[in-house]
Amino acid sequence: MKQITAYMRKTMLESTIKELESEGARDITVTHVDAIGDLSDIERDRWHILRKYEERYSDIAKMEIVCRDNEVRSFVDVIKKHGYTGERGDGRVFVLPVELAANIRTGEEGKEAL
Repeated sequence: MKQITAYMRKTMLESTIKELESEGARDITVTHVDAIGDLSDIERDRWHILRKYEERYSDIAKMEIVCRDNEVRSFVDVIKKHGYTGERGDGRVFVLPVELAANIRTGEEGKEAL
């Protein structure tokens, strides 16, 4: 099992999630975060939100999916395709190993917990 973590523009979320679901993704978690550095698009945010700290931070989304190993490539490709604008701040995708998954309600563990 793997965990895919993607940092991307909020404006690209809807189409990305729709396509991920059509590819079989389940239990997608989205968190809204502030980015510093290459993930941020400061110029874009200056025009949209005039807050003092926006001069340094960029408002982005963090998407997390835990999936089976054979789903990773497909899901990463979807995120790259639907998150792309060609501009600075498009985001990044990371894939990490998951040692154990457990479903609290059913007690299932491993792949069955997904």
